[in-house]
Amino acid sequence: MDKSDFNKQLGLLIRKKRIEKGLTQLELAYKMNLDYQYISRIERGLITPTVFWMKNLCEALEIIAASFMDEFDHVD
Repeated sequence: MDKSDFNKQLGLLIRKKRIEKGLTQLELAYKMNLDYQYISRIERGLITPTVFWMKNLCEALEIIAASFMDEFDHVD
């Protein structure tokens, strides 16, 4: 998997989890103290979040990071 495919797959999973939690991009960004455009860029696969932001993202979505990454490995 190249970086572009990785980013797209990660973005789709983040979007899915955000929607499952009933959050808008703006609400998630607020919980993370970020600009909503950053969340948008991640979900569209334009950027790769750092480990720091992935940890914060999982906390904001109230999901376990290891479980998230395990699910990421099994996304079609």
